[in-house]
Amino acid sequence: MYYGTLADPRGEGDIHQELRYARDAGFDFVEISVEGPRYTLSRLKPRIGEIKSAGKELGLFFTCHTPWGWNVGNPYKGIRDATINEVMGVIGFAEEIEARLVTVHMHTRFGLYDKKDMIGYMAEGLGSLCDRAEKSGMAITVENVDQGVDDLKRLFELEPRAKFHLDVGHANVSCKGGASILEFIEAFKDRLYHVHVHDNKGGHGVDGDLHLALGMGNIDWHKVVKALKGAGYDKTVTLEVFTKNRQYLEASLGILKSLVGE
Repeated sequence: MYYGTLADPRGEGDIHQELRYARDAGFDFVEISVEGPRYTLSRLKPRIGEIKSAGKELGLFFTCHTPWGWNVGNPYKGIRDATINEVMGVIGFAEEIEARLVTVHMHTRFGLYDKKDMIGYMAEGLGSLCDRAEKSGMAITVENVDQGVDDLKRLFELEPRAKFHLDVGHANVSCKGGASILEFIEAFKDRLYHVHVHDNKGGHGVDGDLHLALGMGNIDWHKVVKALKGAGYDKTVTLEVFTKNRQYLEASLGILKSLVGE
């Protein structure tokens, strides 16, 4: 597996500082979350050459992540088209820095709209993105938010070119009313293309999507890693641990590598 860290757009460091930190901490790649306030396209595009050169110099590669709030399946066509256009820009940026994938999030709740209709709108938006990404072999991955296995199956039936991005923490939050982490891995082992790992205590509210260091929540990481290895997964894993003290992030990397056996 390849291990990455998120260049957090809320952080204080410049993108070059993020890259140097990733190299020094033992990561293989950096996931650039292309969003404000620090890493909008308007800020990143003028520095494409610098970012690409720095990545090669430091021995790192890239993945790209779009903002959580960008819904390429918005039921209002004008807004959906505008969002798709924004993601197209991220795909172009990702191509320039030779990133391996671009992630979008799955949204299936919007006012009074039926979930099946929302999945249809999402598939329509994904179709346009996959058409664009195919020109360079870029993968478009869909990250689970609060959906179950059946929701993702329906989406991939409608747009089979899209890949699955498993967010382990999100799957744990939805366990009470949705699919479990292990069910996701089993159902999509042939489509699984990217993974986010972080811990939480399950459920919502104050015990919701906490993005804790590994071992600080209730996720059974032994079982998760065993399932990933059993599925033959050997691609990218981003440690999406949100903390100002990066010792927690580095400890999580150590735990994960130990469980994988590296």
